[in-house]
Amino acid sequence: MSATTRRRSTNNIKKKLLCFAFLVVFFTFLAKLSRSHDHRGLAAAQFRAAEEEVQERITGGKDTKELKKTFNNNDEGVAVEEGKEEQGKRPRIEDGDKIGGKCGLPYDLHSEYAGAVVGKWGENNILNSADECCRACEATEGCNAFVFCGDRSNGCSGRKFGECWLKKQEPNSAMRVKMSEGMDVRWTSGALYTNEEFFSAQGEKRKEEEVRRKQRMKAGNVKAFFDVSIGSTVRGRIEFILYAEDCPNHVDAFRALLKNQGLNDDGYKGSHFYRILDKFIDQTGPVKSKGVERFDDDDYGLHSLKHDRFGLLSSANSGPNTNTGHFSIVVAPAPHLDTHYTIFGEVVSGEDIVWAINALDKTKPQPGVKAMIENCGEL
Repeated sequence: MSATTRRRSTNNIKKKLLCFAFLVVFFTFLAKLSRSHDHRGLAAAQFRAAEEEVQERITGGKDTKELKKTFNNNDEGVAVEEGKEEQGKRPRIEDGDKIGGKCGLPYDLHSEYAGAVVGKWGENNILNSADECCRACEATEGCNAFVFCGDRSNGCSGRKFGECWLKKQEPNSAMRVKMSEGMDVRWTSGALYTNEEFFSAQGEKRKEEEVRRKQRMKAGNVKAFFDVSIGSTVRGRIEFILYAEDCPNHVDAFRALLKNQGLNDDGYKGSHFYRILDKFIDQTGPVKSKGVERFDDDDYGLHSLKHDRFGLLSSANSGPNTNTGHFSIVVAPAPHLDTHYTIFGEVVSGEDIVWAINALDKTKPQPGVKAMIENCGEL
């Protein structure tokens, strides 16, 4: 066979192999495409079947147009045929007909809500969990808040584990009034809301938080600190925002005492918290003098701000316009102080140190154990 003939034969074989390879690739592609369509169709069918199964479970096979979801009428929030109620559930009550709503919102740990007791007294209402306590409140006419003792080891302020106190607060909203709060408070509290109350209260809360944020962020405000020791075991820093723009008299006095520029050249440094009342106040000021010369109240802090939360700085005085730089850190709402004592700042860091100071009133440490201000200044 000549060389030319061999080359032609080789070329023909190559062409046939290429054609065969092309056909293999082509038919493989068609097979995959077909399987893909089948899988998509199967997946869609499976999804529709699952969806129908869920719908069947929710509606009992009835047309959803004939049903109405009534989250105020049952615990699970599933659809209930209008006009009928599941056996054992509460009767239908519109939002405007009853104080309180339903359980389901987060609880307030280390907090004790105030309010008038409704239903059984807690010592006669022993339950196993905060959830059970919330359900008891839900089922009790007039109840919109509850307090539950969940500390098995130590109880809560002399009360036993499991005590569930059902309460009614006025006015009814999500802004629950607290008797006490903090890490040393063993109670767990919660509240019930109707839908209308919840959304209304959330709007109020957002507005209030924005007002507080603007108060803290005012351009003329001053930031300060105390380094505090308690005996030989606790040492830490408390940081404050002072409302210099709105309460200049008090902030000027505070700044002077930070620099030991009070009467007798003393100030906060080297002083201690000399008046501590459990879940009320931690009070301090220069111990060698009355502080600074008496100065007038700041009208804004006296009349526009309220003693409504932990961490506010409230001036100590002996009557109108008798301030000297002594002050208290308020550790719980104290509305009876409103319009009598000027609020001029707030704690922004070191809340745990504030509570450690306040705990001295309960623990009654050995003589000589004090909450001392080791250092202080502006930031």
